[in-house]
Amino acid sequence: MILIGLTAAGAASATADPGGPFAPNVDQHCAMQNSGSGPMTTSIPVDRITLNLETVGYPPTDSTITASYTISGSTRTGTAGGTFDTARKNATFNFSVPNPPPGATLTVTYQVWVHGVYYSNFVSAPLAPCTWDNPTYVDASTWNDYVTVTGVSQRCETVDIGVGGRHAYLREDIVTVNVAHGPSYGPSPYAGRSVWADYWIVGQKAYTSGSSGVFDTDGKATLSFVILAPTTGAELDVLASGQAGSRTFPGHSWATITC
Repeated sequence: MILIGLTAAGAASATADPGGPFAPNVDQHCAMQNSGSGPMTTSIPVDRITLNLETVGYPPTDSTITASYTISGSTRTGTAGGTFDTARKNATFNFSVPNPPPGATLTVTYQVWVHGVYYSNFVSAPLAPCTWDNPTYVDASTWNDYVTVTGVSQRCETVDIGVGGRHAYLREDIVTVNVAHGPSYGPSPYAGRSVWADYWIVGQKAYTSGSSGVFDTDGKATLSFVILAPTTGAELDVLASGQAGSRTFPGHSWATITC
C-alpha cells in the first residue's frame, strides 16, 4: 500500500494529486556498504532512499525544502535540506539506511516553503528488504517512468597534470549516460528540450552537476561527464532530469565505479 498525503498551512490533511503543486518521486535500492576499517571491515546491506521533488505549481526561486524519513517501529531517522534548482525545477535528496529492519514501513516527508506558501507532504511505502541474500532489490513503485536512464558506461583514463617538466598523474572516470523518453509518452514532447545528468557518490551531501544537452527528435540524449580521482568500487548514483512540456521528469540509475 502506498500513501501520498498533502497538508497546506491552515488546511486539513487530504489525499494529494501527484500532478499537484509538488510532484514527489521516491525509490529505494539495495546495496552493500563497507563498515569499519582495516581488518575489522565488514560488508553490510544498506537501503538507498532517493526523493526527487519537482515544483509544478510554483516558480522554483525563493524556496526552502526540508526532507526527512522515518521507519515504523524504529527510532532511526534522517533529515536533509535544500532548494529547487532554478533550471531543472527540482531537488533531490539521498538517504542511506544500514541493515534496514524487515517488515517496516518507510515514510518520506518533505516540507516546502516557497513564495510565502508552506506545504508538507509525505510518501509511504514498504521499506526495502535489503539483506546479504537480497543485495540488488529495487522498488521504483513510487517513481514515475516519463524519463529513463537507458545506460551508464565508463571509460578510465590517466592524465598528466604536471607542469615544468614534472609529472603528476590523475585518474579520470569518463561517464556516459544515455537518457530517453519513458514508455508513457512518445518522443515529440521531449524533442529539443533540455536534459541534465547529475551524480552522487556515497559521502557527498548533494548531487554534483554532470552535464547538460537536449533531446533529439527521437526523445533521446547522450551526456558525458568526468569524475576526477574516482573511488574504485564506490557506488555511482546517476540522476537525469528531462523536460517535456512544462514539466521536468527524473530518471534514475546507479552503477559501480570501475576506474
